[in-house]
Amino acid sequence: MLEAMDYKALTFWFQFAQAVITGLVFIYLWLTNRQKANTASIEKMRDAFNRDLNKLDDRMIRVEKDIEHLPTHDDMAKLHTRVNETAQRLTAVEGELKQINNTLHLMHKHLLSGGNR
Repeated sequence: MLEAMDYKALTFWFQFAQAVITGLVFIYLWLTNRQKANTASIEKMRDAFNRDLNKLDDRMIRVEKDIEHLPTHDDMAKLHTRVNETAQRLTAVEGELKQINNTLHLMHKHLLSGGNR
């Protein structure tokens, strides 16, 4: 039975099987390397995204803390009222100062004219 076998045919089929197995291994390695490259790329993107997200979280926390200390709308209304009151008082003081200035000018004229008026 061994004598009946054709060694050339057996060698051909062995080499054919070897080529098919080599081709399948090549295809398997090509697909897995592609998958590894995709996985690595996705991991890099995920890490970059997480870093950016952490930076945004930190910035948002800082902004929220700053906003907590800003005056509210009611506080601004109170400040506006107080500024208006101060402006009114300043206007009154300005009027009084004008009257004092006029009085001083009259007194100065009176004294310059020798008090004979």
